[in-house]
Amino acid sequence: MMSGTLNTITYESTGSRDPIWTRVSGDPKQLNASNQQGNVKETVRLDNDGQIASSRKTKGLNVTSTAIFIAGEMAGSGVLALPRAIVDCGWIGLVLVVVFCINAGYGGTRLGACWAILEERYPEHRVPVRNPYATIAYKAYGKRARMLVSGCIQFTLFGAGTVYLLLASQILQELLEDLLPNIGFCIWFFVISVLLCFPMWFGSPKDFWAVGVGALLTIAFACVLMFTQIVMDGLNKETVVKHQTHGFSDFFLSFGTILFSFGGASTFPTIQNDMVEKNKFSYSVAIGFSVILALYLPVSAGGYFVYGEDVDPNIVLSLSRTTLVLLANMMMGIHLVLAFLIVINPVCQELEEIFQVPHYFHWKRCLVRTLMVCVMIFVGETIPKFGKILSLVGGSTVTLLTFVFPPLFYMRLCDQKNVEWMERVWDVVYFLVVVRLTSNVLLMEECRKEGLCLPQIDLPKISIDRIPSGWGKVRVIQPPHTKWLVLRTQFRLGLASRDTSIRSPLGNLGVSDLQWCVQSHMQGPTCPNKGQ
Repeated sequence: MMSGTLNTITYESTGSRDPIWTRVSGDPKQLNASNQQGNVKETVRLDNDGQIASSRKTKGLNVTSTAIFIAGEMAGSGVLALPRAIVDCGWIGLVLVVVFCINAGYGGTRLGACWAILEERYPEHRVPVRNPYATIAYKAYGKRARMLVSGCIQFTLFGAGTVYLLLASQILQELLEDLLPNIGFCIWFFVISVLLCFPMWFGSPKDFWAVGVGALLTIAFACVLMFTQIVMDGLNKETVVKHQTHGFSDFFLSFGTILFSFGGASTFPTIQNDMVEKNKFSYSVAIGFSVILALYLPVSAGGYFVYGEDVDPNIVLSLSRTTLVLLANMMMGIHLVLAFLIVINPVCQELEEIFQVPHYFHWKRCLVRTLMVCVMIFVGETIPKFGKILSLVGGSTVTLLTFVFPPLFYMRLCDQKNVEWMERVWDVVYFLVVVRLTSNVLLMEECRKEGLCLPQIDLPKISIDRIPSGWGKVRVIQPPHTKWLVLRTQFRLGLASRDTSIRSPLGNLGVSDLQWCVQSHMQGPTCPNKGQ
C-alpha cells in the first residue's frame, strides 16, 4: 500500500565511490535518479517510504515467470555437453553436478540480496539499471571491480551466445541434411545468426517474456524425449559399456564444462531488475535451479551408464536415429534460439550503456546489436568447435561470476557502515522472538487448564456462516440475560488466525476443546464465568 503523498525532492549523484547526495528542489511528484556515471537519468515517482509509486512497478516479472527465465536461460547447452563431461570425470561427475547446482543457486540468491541492499541504501538504483551486476561490484569494491565484472560478463555471455548459435546450426544441419545436403555447417551458422539479428532488437526480458516460457518448455520436452531414447537404447544394448580412467587434462576440461552448465548468474541481476517484487528473487532462483537439476541429472546419468566412452560431446549425436530423436532435435534447436535471445541481452545492454543509447527503441540500439551479431559470426566461423569455447568460458569467467563474486560482494556490502543506513539489531530481534514464543506457550497452557475468556474482541456482528468449514462443528450458546455468544468447537492448529469474522488475537491455537466468550456488541457486561 502506497502512502498518501509523494516526496518533493530530487537527488543527483556526484558519481564518486561513496556518493554525496545534494538535496535540491524539484518536481513535487517526481524524483530524477542518475546512475553512477551521471549520464543517464530515469524519472520515477516515490512515496513517503521511498518506494516506487509509478506504473512501472505493476509491469514486470513475477516469481514464476522469473524462475522460468532462469531455467530457460541456463538449461541449454549444458544438458547436451554434460554426459561427455561426466564420462571424462568419472562417476564423481554426477556428484559434482549436484554440488555445483547448489553452489550456483546460493550464489544467485546472494546476488539478489546484494541488489536488495543497493535499493535500500541508494534511491537512484530503484529504477531500471542496464548493468546491475557491474553496479553491485562498483558499490562493493569500486571502479576497478566494476570494470572487471563488466569484462567477465561480456566474455561469458558472448561466448555462451556463440556456443548456442553453433549448436543450433549443428542441429539444423542434421535435420535438413537429406533435403539440403550441399549446405554446410558454416552456411547454416551464418543464416541463423542473420535471422536472429532482428529479434535481438527487443529491449529487456520483460519485453519478450514469451521467449522464456518457450525456452523452458522446449528444453523440458527435449530432455524427456532424449531420456526416453536413452532408456530404449540401454534396454536394446548388447555390448558391455566401456569406462576408462582419464587424466588430469580431461578432468579439468570436463570440470569447466560442468561449471559452464550452471553459469547463468551473470544474467540474474538483469532478470531481477525486471521483477515487480525484487525481494522474492531468491524464491525464483530456488525454483529455477530445482527445475534445472531435474532436467540435467537423468540425461547426464543416462549418457554415462548407457553409452560410456562412446558418448559424443553432443549427446544428441549418440542417440539412435528415431522419431523421438528427430523431435528432440527440433525442440533443442528451438530452445537454443530462444535461450540465445535471453543470454545475449545483458551484453547488448552493457554496450548500450557505454555508448549512451536511449532506453527506448532507437536506431542506435539496432546498430549496436547488429554489430554484435557480426562479431559473433566472425568468432563462430573462426572457431566452429563449440566444446573448446565452452570449456574455456566455463573454467575462467563463469567461475568468477557464479561462484566467487556473489558471496564476496555480499559480504563486502554487509560489512559497510554508514550512519544514514538502517542497521538491523538482530540480537534484539532474536530476544523478542524467544520472549514472544515463550509467552504464547505459557498462555496456551493456561487456556488448556482454565478455558479462555476474551472480553475485548470487537465484533458487533457475528456471522456464523463465514466460519471456515475446517473448524469443524460449531455450537452456539446464548446465555440468558447477557449479550455474549459462547462458541464451542474443535480447532485445528493454525486455523485460529484466518481472516474471518471471528479472529483470535493470540495467534495460532492448538486447544482441542476450547470455549470462546465473544462479545457480540461494542458495549456489554463483563464476560460470564465458565460455568454460566
